[in-house]
Amino acid sequence: MKIFSNIISILFHPLLMVTYGVALALTFTFLSMLYPLPLKLWILGGTFTSTALVPGLFIYLLVKNGAAGDVELSNRKERAIPYLIIISSLLICVFFLYRMLIPVWLLAILLGACVALFIALCVNFVWKISAHAIGIGGLLGGIMGVARLHMINPYWAFIAVLIAAGLLGTSRIFLKRHTPMQVYAGFGLGFICTFVAPLVSIYLFI
Repeated sequence: MKIFSNIISILFHPLLMVTYGVALALTFTFLSMLYPLPLKLWILGGTFTSTALVPGLFIYLLVKNGAAGDVELSNRKERAIPYLIIISSLLICVFFLYRMLIPVWLLAILLGACVALFIALCVNFVWKISAHAIGIGGLLGGIMGVARLHMINPYWAFIAVLIAAGLLGTSRIFLKRHTPMQVYAGFGLGFICTFVAPLVSIYLFI
């Protein structure tokens, strides 16, 4: 069970959620017909590099230099700098996707994720909140926000992400990384911020 929980935690690591979300958008929305495959791969590569590879490397260097205890950032007091790095990487990704003419609703989801992480950064000064849960909650919120925006019903995606969220939350609790309340709070925070963001953005830019 411990091995399975660790595998789930790696597969649904918060740094991978943006790449998963962009991949889903490029595959199952009208963007699938708008961009040719080489351009899709370029967009995905840029997204992965800016939101997973680069911040992951920075966090590794923090651990290597003793600024953080482990790559899991188990100590909430050590999360401030990594959170700022991740928020910065998301903003860089937003600029990259903007230059690639990605629609505003998808950019808004990433900005919503930035808001969720900033709130989590503030909360972590007094209470630990699950970054994994923020990530998977944000992915589900983004999917549901886009579904509401475009009046579609990707029920298979809802089911798949809900199952993944259940497995991930259970894994984090089993590994004693978080309490149930920390997982619920993280999931709710990520979900609300990314669900609301694309809906608000459309009204602002009408």
